[in-house]
Amino acid sequence: MISSFTLADNIIGFIVDGPYDEGSVEKIQIEVNNKLEVYDKVSLYIEDTINADISLKAVIKSLPFKIKTGNRFDRVAVVTDRKWLQIVSTLEKLFFNAELRIFPTQQRLDAIQWISH
Repeated sequence: MISSFTLADNIIGFIVDGPYDEGSVEKIQIEVNNKLEVYDKVSLYIEDTINADISLKAVIKSLPFKIKTGNRFDRVAVVTDRKWLQIVSTLEKLFFNAELRIFPTQQRLDAIQWISH
């Protein structure tokens, strides 16, 4: 399950609490595209929970979108305790002109504060 929320007009957040599959990727891409229709740049907060079942196939499927829209992000906060996802997120910095930071789950409030400024 993907829950989305808005921290500010140009900041969109997602919490992954269940399967993260190709359908989840599409949902995120649609919501991000909707924000990009209104704003030149957006910031993105994404967090996984202990219940998240993240598919590497879905992560790879999201790459073309990230390459296409990467220059339209201001800040990206990734909140996860999964080491492999932290490594993938670090590599994804190559696709973003945005400032991308990775936070452990216990620092989620720091991530929200950082993405909001």
